[in-house]
Amino acid sequence: MKRSAFALFVDVMGVRQDLVPTSDRQSASAAFERCRDRLEHFHHDLAEIVGQEVPLILIRDAGLPLPIFVAEFSDAAYIVGEQFGSVAIPALFLMRRALRHEYPLRGGIGVGSFSHENSGVRTDRERQVWTTSSFLGGAIVTAYQAERSSAAGLRIFVHPHVMRRNTEPFLKPYVMPLPASENTADSSHELRIWRADESRAATSRLLTFRQKQALSDRAARHYDATAGAYDRFGKVRKELPHILPAHWL
Repeated sequence: MKRSAFALFVDVMGVRQDLVPTSDRQSASAAFERCRDRLEHFHHDLAEIVGQEVPLILIRDAGLPLPIFVAEFSDAAYIVGEQFGSVAIPALFLMRRALRHEYPLRGGIGVGSFSHENSGVRTDRERQVWTTSSFLGGAIVTAYQAERSSAAGLRIFVHPHVMRRNTEPFLKPYVMPLPASENTADSSHELRIWRADESRAATSRLLTFRQKQALSDRAARHYDATAGAYDRFGKVRKELPHILPAHWL
């Protein structure tokens, strides 16, 4: 059934680079294990946040509907909901948890049409099982476009179409405009991940994570851009409703 919805797309960065074959077997093995550890954290965090933490916040505190659809892949996931807050709050929780568990996460939020269909399960004589699930729509496309924005950073980018829904609860306190140099047709705003009083500690945690890695110049620019965004978050005095303080920072 086709409906209008908001979608969050999140992606763990660096997986492809970690899994590229190399002649240095020891280095390749270390990269594989690092990738596996990061994805294990990602999937555990996703399950815990969507299955346990977010339902309490959305229903009890914010009065928002739960996400209507979750699709989980090896290094990425889609979360779809009927309201902006239904995907923005999970996005905030995921980004905070990603920094805590030290894996590079990035995402985008879009809006538009959405449809999901289960195409069924079939088996053959060799006992092979083939199950199909199809999901599509403008919400899926715009969320992906926002995440693929040319702006760098471990951040959640917001597609311009989302900003047209200016009556959505939590849109104004959660979202802030991108600097002019980062504003594109695919992302004009970003999700504010930290409160003003959290941004300095979050930046310190980010830089510690960065220093633990041997990053290429291309990868390092994402951390520079993220630190810049955290600094801007620190200048915003508005609250982040229903987002619990990060006492672990």
